[in-house]
Amino acid sequence: MKLRRVSESVYCVQRRAYLSCSYFVTRPDGVVCVDAGLDATGGDMVRGLKEAGRDVSEVRAILLTHWHNDHAAGAARVQEQSGARVYYHADAAPWFTREAAAKGVRGWLARRLPDAGPFGPLRGMLDAASPHRLDAHALVADGDVVEGCFRVLETSGHEAGHVSYWFEKERVLFAGDALAVAGDHVTYIGRWLTRDVEAARASMLRCLELPAKAICPGHRHPLVDPAPEHLAAMRAEVAARQRWPVFGA
Repeated sequence: MKLRRVSESVYCVQRRAYLSCSYFVTRPDGVVCVDAGLDATGGDMVRGLKEAGRDVSEVRAILLTHWHNDHAAGAARVQEQSGARVYYHADAAPWFTREAAAKGVRGWLARRLPDAGPFGPLRGMLDAASPHRLDAHALVADGDVVEGCFRVLETSGHEAGHVSYWFEKERVLFAGDALAVAGDHVTYIGRWLTRDVEAARASMLRCLELPAKAICPGHRHPLVDPAPEHLAAMRAEVAARQRWPVFGA
């Protein structure tokens, strides 16, 4: 785990596994997490908070972009330790509540694998649901403002119920897997990770229209102070491209 500061109050928890990133925002009244990582124990988020001088008990809210375990596996345990309010989209609820968890032989095998450690990702792929049931404090929809300052953007395409969060005060976009960052530029999430290309195209265009000072994706690293001319060029390419790249970045 590596902690990186993105803006005045935004921190990124980076991991080697899947190059995944989660975030937290520090406030005088507590901390807001955006996604909660690959570690089903929540330990990586706890360590990141401690490195920033905060404690997991200060977490007031957890905003989830989607249910995939590289984004949300640790959310249930962080919520248990903090009593935080949890937000996600209604279309993602069956996976968070485990109603959509795998049945039969696949489910039987998944339940016999540990939800943390080297077998955690394999369990996540087999189980096709969050490792621990997680109920929402509120189900979010496009245009909602949660916790006073995070505007919800419905950004489906990668997965059902995928949302992004716009932190307007510091002009930070928490994009989840609506887009990717490679080096110093924005790029695509690969076709093989995209359920609905046209929905993903509309979502990516919507994200690129925002006057972001930092774009925080779910993988690799945040992009700070993106060049406006690059974002404009990327918008034009996404709008014009007929075929979605197989491997994205």
